[in-house]
Amino acid sequence: MKRIVFLFMATISLASCSKKVNSFLLNDYNAVEGIKIGMPINDALKILDKKHYVEKSKVPALDDDPITYEYLVYDKKTKKQTLFSFNGGYNKKNLNNVFRIVIKNPRYKTPEGTSVGMNVKELKQKTQLKSADFNFQDGLYLLSGKFDGGYWIELDKTKNYDFNYEKPSLKKIPDDLKVKGIVLF
Repeated sequence: MKRIVFLFMATISLASCSKKVNSFLLNDYNAVEGIKIGMPINDALKILDKKHYVEKSKVPALDDDPITYEYLVYDKKTKKQTLFSFNGGYNKKNLNNVFRIVIKNPRYKTPEGTSVGMNVKELKQKTQLKSADFNFQDGLYLLSGKFDGGYWIELDKTKNYDFNYEKPSLKKIPDDLKVKGIVLF
């Protein structure tokens, strides 16, 4: 009996000492940590000020595009772990409202269980994808069949791929490529 009690106590002690992994399931595809698509950016900053560090950075503009800003959200004011980012829209109507959220951390999971860091094979098994898209500013995206947005895929610019990533076909995208962001609109 003493051995059983000892083993039980040792197991509990080891479990409490192990590193805890916080994972957050997104309830929908419109909000992260209380930041919602369409809400005023000032309101978003007030919400985040209580528990996160937010850094405002200028987004490089192409040609005659107006200057825009991205708000990078870091964990616990340490600025060591990027959680997500958001930015305003591109016209007067939505310029001061959250237009896009980009999840950059694997601790956030979609309702299907997809997250940053997954490879394309896992992504195809867990969710519905509509199509693939590429542009030189942002890179390769797999558009979701479940929500308005998609998955930003990491490409190594020094690597020669066996598929045409500039005109991608969903079927030809290599299974080993990784998700580097989940984009919500």
